[in-house]
Amino acid sequence: MKNILCALMEPNEELLKRIYEYGRKHDWQIERCGRQVPDRWSGDGIISDYLELPDFAPIERFQSTPAVSRLLPPRGNIRTIRPDTMRIAEMIVDYFMNKGFTRFATAVPRILQEDLDGKPRDVLEAVRRVLESRGLQLRSCLWEEELPKADWNDYRKRRKLLQRFFMEIPRPFAFILSSSSVLPIIYRVLHDAGLRVPEEVAVLSNTDDWSVTENAFVPTSYISGEFPELGRKLVELLARMMDGEAVPETPIYATPSSIISRRSTDTLAVADIRLAKAVGFFLQNYMNFISVEDAVRVAGVSRGLLTRLFQRQFGKSPRRFLQEIRMNQIRHLLDGTELPLAEVARQTGYGSDMALSLAFKRETGITPGRYRESRRRMPQGEPKP
Repeated sequence: MKNILCALMEPNEELLKRIYEYGRKHDWQIERCGRQVPDRWSGDGIISDYLELPDFAPIERFQSTPAVSRLLPPRGNIRTIRPDTMRIAEMIVDYFMNKGFTRFATAVPRILQEDLDGKPRDVLEAVRRVLESRGLQLRSCLWEEELPKADWNDYRKRRKLLQRFFMEIPRPFAFILSSSSVLPIIYRVLHDAGLRVPEEVAVLSNTDDWSVTENAFVPTSYISGEFPELGRKLVELLARMMDGEAVPETPIYATPSSIISRRSTDTLAVADIRLAKAVGFFLQNYMNFISVEDAVRVAGVSRGLLTRLFQRQFGKSPRRFLQEIRMNQIRHLLDGTELPLAEVARQTGYGSDMALSLAFKRETGITPGRYRESRRRMPQGEPKP
């Protein structure tokens, strides 16, 4: 039996599921704690998220105990697995821009601007940079900057600050949360301000916590796939370290597979009604055997005009737009289910598993089977950033 300390400031159900599944199969006894670790704890390995080095001071022989972290830089006994914040940010921005949004906002205590290994530590800082590269802006309500420290936890003052912030933004706008923990106060403020979700404010959470997002006041769209992969990589990397393998210090990155759309983003910010009809048709029917010609008939325009409308609004063709929607769903099904390829094809508008395989390989460079395997197994060689 190996004794593992799981020290998590922000435990996630999908993350914990993978840790405990691996632990059961490999005779791990897992002990959980938050930021305050047990005095004089000792064991075989440590899994952590955002704890700093001083937080581990009470642990006996910490420097000789293998540890994997989401935050600490790799050194000595520590190895690092982090979210690929730039990849997440690109997915978020692409998702909303494909719906026609050009205004973006967020509300958090603060946004960390530091980089770790050349990537922003904070996903919202990554979103800001991606938007800036496209000539757009992220409006931010940062209550630890805008309120006196004594008022940071004052619920009434925070609500007033948020309401004033929301009312100052022209609508419609996309609202991005780095965590679902503040969803309740956000929806309360939006409701009190008379702002409609999703018609005026489309909400997306960067949290793979379906129990919160699905049961929010408005079922909320979220990033999917990061935490299952993160959990798998954390435990498998720790196992290698405890077995005495000389693991390279290069950080390993976990990436999401897709964005799961719910009612909170079920809207378009597209002024041209012809384009809106075509986009809505793709979003609602991508799982069926449809083509661009079907969207042309729905929009009531020629194929040439529809192509020009898509290029002007999104910078891509209607065919490419439809393909990206399908690929997003394919990645989600490969990553989050055990459905056979034929069923994945049926649910994403492909006539056969062969047709899906060819399209997926053209898009990603690997087969669906290789992709699914890569999301479930830790590479044994040099990790890639």
